[in-house]
Formats: sequence, structure tokens, C-alpha cells
Amino acid sequence: MRSIGLTGWNRDRNAAGGRLKARRLLAAGLLAASLTACGSDAADMQSESATVTEDSAAAYDMADTGIYEARTAVYEEESAAEEGAEQITEAAATDRKLIKTVNISAETEDFDSLLSGLEEQVTALGGYIEDLSVYNRNNYSAYEEEGRYLRYAGMTARIPADNLDSFLTQVDEQSNIVSRSESVSDVTLQYVDLESHKQALLTEQDRLMELLGEAETVEDIIAIESRLSEVRYEIESMESQLRTYDNKIDYSTVYLSLEEVEHYTPGEDAGVMERIRSGFLESLRGVGTGICDLAVWLVIHLPYLLAWAIVIGAAIFLCRIIRKRRRRKKQAQTTEEERKE
Repeated sequence: MRSIGLTGWNRDRNAAGGRLKARRLLAAGLLAASLTACGSDAADMQSESATVTEDSAAAYDMADTGIYEARTAVYEEESAAEEGAEQITEAAATDRKLIKTVNISAETEDFDSLLSGLEEQVTALGGYIEDLSVYNRNNYSAYEEEGRYLRYAGMTARIPADNLDSFLTQVDEQSNIVSRSESVSDVTLQYVDLESHKQALLTEQDRLMELLGEAETVEDIIAIESRLSEVRYEIESMESQLRTYDNKIDYSTVYLSLEEVEHYTPGEDAGVMERIRSGFLESLRGVGTGICDLAVWLVIHLPYLLAWAIVIGAAIFLCRIIRKRRRRKKQAQTTEEERKE
């Protein structure tokens, strides 16, 4: 930060010096032209031109010097902030700026009760629900169990950081956690850096306001107000970033995927016998579900089955009649041939 500040300071000083030299050269050219045109009044014109040149230079010097002094104060402030950065970081270590994010995938056998309970719990803890979506999975037969179509909910909750553990405990007690992951992002250094830069800009703003009150020419006012607008814009931008950080730090984010099931999925730490028992029971439930589904299917499609049965029966009956006629005709031909012999 310090090297950037010194570079900007040198650039502003060189630019100010260049403008001052150009203005003085212009004034000198005007003075020389005046001396050539008017020989008799050369002394008077020289005196007046010198006075104008000195006044213009003094006016521009005031504007450039004022802004230069304001920026110098800022650069000194940034240098002091850089030198004390280690002390600031150590002091902030006890109050670190942490952004916590939790991802949870859970199952429930009582979907409606759990969903409404979680919404009430979020409100009671001082948080709010940022996003909530509920899907009815009636388009996917893979999620159909025992004649029911199961549902799914996706929730994004913002919970005060101090109450995050309480909310996670409620979710764990009321549902079956399938997976859970947590991440913590430490933004202490970025936060402290933004605050330090903001304070430096506030110092420059105060100095520019003082210079604006002391300005006497239009050029001074325009130059100071231009820089003052830039400083205020940068301050507002940094305040916006700090508010965003504060919101993410004060309110942890919980992404909850809630799935309705008929039976909970066994945990990964379940023993061999428990896994065998759960698998066997799941197979029995599958067989029972298959029989029930078959019975339901037969009842639903009974009219079609009866219609097809009639069609097939009629076709078989016609085939038998045709076969009998062919047999009789063949027997008649055989009998006729025997008589002729």
C-alpha cells in the first residue's frame, strides 16, 4: 500500500510541476510579445505582465499545493497504517472476521411437520429464510414408495452466527442427517485493510473540505471539488464492501436439502448385522410394494384387459370354426374319392 501511495504522490507532484512550468512559459511568451509591440511602454507592460504572471502562478500554486498537501496527508496516514499493520492484525486476532457456510442433506418421514418447524426455528433464532423451494416428485417413479409420491425441499437459511449451533442441533434431532459439511473463510485481513483505507480517505476528505473553504478562485474550487468527488465515491464503495462483509459475518449461511422418505437410510457407522437386517427388511418391503403395485395396476387396467380378452377369445373361436370346416371338407373329399374307386 505504501509503495502505491508514494507512486501516486510522485505522479501528482510531477503533473503539478509540469502544469506550472507550462503556465509560466505561456506568461513569459505573452510578456515578450508585449515588449516587442510596444517599445515606449515596455517598462509598464513588463511590470503589469509580471504582476499577472505572479498572480496566475500563485493561484495555480494554491490549487495544486492544496491538493498536494491533502494527498500527502493521506499518504502519511497510509504509511502509518502500514507500519502498524502487525499491531492491528494482532489486536483483531481476538475478534476474527469469520464467514461460516454449512451444507446439510437430511431425510424426514414427516415432511410437513419438519419443514414448518424449521421455518419457525429460524425466525425464533433471529434469522431469516433467503430461499425456499418445494418439489413434488410425481414425475419420477423412482421416488415412489408404497403408492405415495415423495417430496423434496431446498432451503437457504441465514442464521445469526451465535445461534448457528442451536439451529444445527435442532435439524439433527428432528431429521436423519445423510451428509453434512462446514466451511469457514477468514476475512480478517481484508476487513482490516478496507477499514484502514477508508480512514485514510476520510482524512483526505476532511483536508479537502478545509481547502475548499479557503479557496478564492474558480480554478481552485473546481480542482478541489473534482478530487473530493473521487474520494467520496471510493468511500461509499468501501462502505458497501464492509456492509457486505458484516452481513456474511453476522449471519451464517445454511444450505439445507430435505428429502421425504418412508424409511431412513442406515448410517455409515452401522454394524454388519444392522446392515443385513435393514437390507432384508428393505427387500421385504420391496416385494410387498411390488405386489401392491401389481394389484393396483390390474385394477386400473381391468377394462383394457377385458376388452383384449374378448378380442382374443373371439379370434380363438373363429380359428376353431375354420379348422372344423376344413376338416369336414377334407373328410368329404376323402369319402367321395373312395366311392369312385
